[in-house]
Amino acid sequence: MAHELWLLKASSMTNITPLIGPLSWRSNKDELGDEIGFDISFNDTKFFPKNPCDLGDIVILKNKKEITRAVLVDEDKGGRNPIRYSGFDYAFFLNKSNAIYQFNNIAADQAIKKILNDFNVPIGNIVSMPVKINKIFNDIKVSDIIKQIIEIVQQKQGQKYLMEMRQGKFFIEKQKDLIIKGSFKLFETGSPYDLTTAISNPSKRRSITEMINSIQVVGNNDKIVLEKSDSAMVKKYGKLQKVIKLDQKEKKSAEQIAKNELNALSKIIEESSVELLGDDEFRSNRLFQLVEPITGIKGTFLIKDVEHTISNGIHKMKPSLEVV
Repeated sequence: MAHELWLLKASSMTNITPLIGPLSWRSNKDELGDEIGFDISFNDTKFFPKNPCDLGDIVILKNKKEITRAVLVDEDKGGRNPIRYSGFDYAFFLNKSNAIYQFNNIAADQAIKKILNDFNVPIGNIVSMPVKINKIFNDIKVSDIIKQIIEIVQQKQGQKYLMEMRQGKFFIEKQKDLIIKGSFKLFETGSPYDLTTAISNPSKRRSITEMINSIQVVGNNDKIVLEKSDSAMVKKYGKLQKVIKLDQKEKKSAEQIAKNELNALSKIIEESSVELLGDDEFRSNRLFQLVEPITGIKGTFLIKDVEHTISNGIHKMKPSLEVV
């Protein structure tokens, strides 16, 4: 089955694939939600099909199963040229809305569920995150509130989490459970091939600009609770410090938080990019294993962002990768 784009209006669905030109969709680990863009044919001649799309409509991208669904938020018309539409999945509402929340000793997963219910975002699955949240979030983006809650959990547990929308529902799962192995087919009924056998335009960048090799933990009174450093990295690259502020109730977990932060941040950042034939499973925050001998790209990588394009029936993608 080839990729299809369906338009959802009320309870009716229309396959608009024959009307569209180039199609693209993308995701980024720093943004909550997927973006989709497409051109739809337009002409004012008498018998040319009427444009069925409008702002606020929902489109669903499928290929055997649903890949993403999005609300159309931008329309760009220019004479008789194709009309350009772009849309975002339901996380758009979390990115565009500000809110105030006060959580008192509530489990992180329950706090997030409350936020999603308040903004009518359907929930798929949110894994148990029993870390208690005691914090006031004052007039900031709803998506940032969710990210900050997850950051608190990650500091205390040392566990990375993945957020994404699937089939119109919000998911939070452990990142380590979502390692993908890409494949492609030369034709619909052909055998699948490993994506890594068809790599093009590989590039690799290494940097210490985001390295943190010393953690200083302070209490509410701004007094230092403890300082923990990666002595080998400090000696080699100089001291690069981050300050974490904890309230009195959290001071007992300061040692573990500092250790988890060092494990995550005291490293050389290695970023790579490649161009590959498309695989629908490639989304930001998922993990991918790759070996590319020319540039020396090797290891398990976090997909920082990825852009998919379909033009003339050919599906390609360009993921940016970061060593985990």
